[in-house]
Amino acid sequence: MPLNRLVDSGQPLPTPDLQRTTFSLDAVARFVCNTWEEILAAQAGGEFDAVVIGSGMYGAYCASKLFEFGEELANQQDRPRVLVLESGPFLISEHFQNLTRVGGLFNVVNETLVEDSQKNIVEPDSYSNHHNFNKHHRCVGGKSLFWGGWTPRLVQEDLQQWPAEVTDYLLLKDKADGYEFIEHEIGAKPTADFINGKLFDILKDRAKDVLQQKRDRLPLLKEVLDPPIAVMGQSPGSGLFSMDKFSSLPLLLDAIRRDNDNTNSNNEKRRLFLVPNVEVLKLETVNGVVTQVVVALKDPFEPDNKSKARVVRLNLSSRAVVVIAGNTINSTRLALNSFPRPQQLAPNSELMGRNLMVHVRGNFIWKVTRAALGVPDKLDNELQTAALHVRGTTQTPKGPGQFHFQFYAAPSLNDPAFPGANGNPEEFLYRMIPNYDEYYRILAAQTKGTMEGKVVLSIRTCGETFGDKTTPIGTNNFSWIGVNTFGGTGDDVYTNGENLRVPKAFVSLVETPADKEVRVAQAQAAFAFIETLANQPPGSATQTNDNAPIQFINTEGGEDGLGTTYHESGTLWMGTDYTQSVTDVNGRFHHVSNAYCVDQSIFPTVGSANPVPTGLALSRKVARSIIERYTEVANVGNQEGFESLYRGNFKADGWEIATSGSQNFFDVQNQSIPVLGAGVGDKSVGLGVLWFTRKKFKNFILKLEWKAFDIEANSGIFLRTLEPKALDDNFYHSSTEIQIDERAYDFPNNIYGSPLHKTGAVYELFPAQKAASKAISPRNSGKPGYWNSYEIRVQGNEIEVKLNNQLISAGTFPELLGFADPSDGKKKRSEGFIGLQCHTEVVQFRNIQIKEL
Repeated sequence: MPLNRLVDSGQPLPTPDLQRTTFSLDAVARFVCNTWEEILAAQAGGEFDAVVIGSGMYGAYCASKLFEFGEELANQQDRPRVLVLESGPFLISEHFQNLTRVGGLFNVVNETLVEDSQKNIVEPDSYSNHHNFNKHHRCVGGKSLFWGGWTPRLVQEDLQQWPAEVTDYLLLKDKADGYEFIEHEIGAKPTADFINGKLFDILKDRAKDVLQQKRDRLPLLKEVLDPPIAVMGQSPGSGLFSMDKFSSLPLLLDAIRRDNDNTNSNNEKRRLFLVPNVEVLKLETVNGVVTQVVVALKDPFEPDNKSKARVVRLNLSSRAVVVIAGNTINSTRLALNSFPRPQQLAPNSELMGRNLMVHVRGNFIWKVTRAALGVPDKLDNELQTAALHVRGTTQTPKGPGQFHFQFYAAPSLNDPAFPGANGNPEEFLYRMIPNYDEYYRILAAQTKGTMEGKVVLSIRTCGETFGDKTTPIGTNNFSWIGVNTFGGTGDDVYTNGENLRVPKAFVSLVETPADKEVRVAQAQAAFAFIETLANQPPGSATQTNDNAPIQFINTEGGEDGLGTTYHESGTLWMGTDYTQSVTDVNGRFHHVSNAYCVDQSIFPTVGSANPVPTGLALSRKVARSIIERYTEVANVGNQEGFESLYRGNFKADGWEIATSGSQNFFDVQNQSIPVLGAGVGDKSVGLGVLWFTRKKFKNFILKLEWKAFDIEANSGIFLRTLEPKALDDNFYHSSTEIQIDERAYDFPNNIYGSPLHKTGAVYELFPAQKAASKAISPRNSGKPGYWNSYEIRVQGNEIEVKLNNQLISAGTFPELLGFADPSDGKKKRSEGFIGLQCHTEVVQFRNIQIKEL
């Protein structure tokens, strides 16, 4: 008899306000989740500094690390408040394979990722689940509760196509960052604590031997490795439980409870919140800054009924950031609907949505006689499950195509107690056995039971596809993600709270000839590997004769469809050149000052590796970069070899205000370190220049520190300028300016978000390759303000700009004018004065010093 639908009585519960269903008390969810009304009230203790959209593998991880890294900040006022918004309900608190048999959890929160009318998948009908995307898990924790766990790194050939800073980070050693740390955190290292035993040892040694000795039969295979499976099989330390199959959700839930305990459940003091059943529809973006998060509060009893979802808005402070952490399709949809690039930044059409990649994958199973594999009839009295990671590569018209095998092996059983073990080497893998009796039954079946004298071997092939970063979205026969034209039938329509239309994503997914070559090559290599492993002739692994040394047993297909891997990636890829990438090396959108992404969409290439370890490492990198915004640069004072240009009285120190511009420059009083101010504390524009009159400079290193108080603050540092008798085009066009402007306003084109006009850019010449400035603290906000440091090296035609010790922009001037030469268009000068600009709002400067080269 089916259960009745529950309804909201509208009557508040007494504390502890734990709701009851027919069978359960909803305690865990209540202890870690909050309602929308609760987080609004919590803002009485301060607005949120970071909003993470999605609580899946990457969102949960990034949010937990924002909290943890924030705790390390010495000043409590510096620690950011983090809000996590999740579109699904709370289901379970850890990976489902860490639980006993509890029913069909895998499917209860599965939702359609892309509707049939919103996709075009070009692939053969022979593929498994062809022309479809797998449904995705929409719940707190998302796919991290259900993922498979095979987690190799990207190989060097992949990383050569990634930004150097990101590659260096991923390959860090002996640091609490990069692949090495992540592999230990998720349990992929060490490997022997999960997969071990005599069968594993025999097959591993044999596989390595045949790869070395029979290279002519296995030319595409590169190496055999222990399986990189994200299971921590042993305790990390005395007295601690093992962490078992990895999910990022326990990290988030533990951080939430720690925060709750540290603050005595005072929401106004807490720093980490999770709100389920809230779907983010749009990030309202004004002048290159996300200012509001627009959400639909779902009816928990009818979550798919959009007419019952209430549309509300969360205002963001000027120092807040948003972190998109969904799956690639939904994240790309949100970005395209929220902040499409201005046309001037995308002259060859929008970049977001290009470069869509997945994996080509197949599944093949054989039964092989023990004699052919050199496996004794009886093995030691231990559970026999083996796994290996086999890596390969093949040449394609698009370059090397990476692939790997997930190789599994187990004794072939014919035991009615374990019917799934006949022809399935994964039957006893990735399972939680709750009692020793069952363990001994499995052990007896594998060592003393009815066995066929064979070992079941399976190979899951996984190979890369090649994204296209240059072909516009909408082009036939290419893979991309776009959004429907606004106002059509491809919109989600909301009418409760406010009327809102949200264009749906449209996905084109095409298996190109190069992708197909990888798929074919890895399958051929898999069959050749089995034949060589069993010392059998070519072609024998395709035979179905059960009396042969090798019996191929899954003859109906074997190749998976393109949409079945959950590994969609690449559409918001990272890079240092804004004309050829969407996000910077810290996952921050080049054209939006406060928006980040941490999911698989920021991958430049996908390789053959499961995206999780790379995605987690990048999420950690992004979290660190956000927390760095709340740290102060060290006050270096006067450095040896440098001449101080400002000691506290700009007039006495040799500075002069250009008479033809704003006069809003001033010495800030009562400062322990002399501070020079530029501008006024309002939004009016007042262009002015303060210049150092005592000397012209040619080749030098200029160091200074600066601080702003408003997102609209606009200033700059002038280099090699004329004497500013008139602030006209002759002056501006021939001067070199280092920009300070978080909104990156491009005045000639009247657009925001231009890297050529962003903080750290050599104005209109060499763009900022990434963002690195500190969080802005508005006046009277109660938040500490942060100083930024500039180090500018100018020598001959070369210039290099470091912001907070990070290289932001660099370049070579094609031609320079002499100081006395007449102005010539926008050609810069080889020598001139140093100046500071006031433009909009106030920017303060200190520790201004120079060293001539």
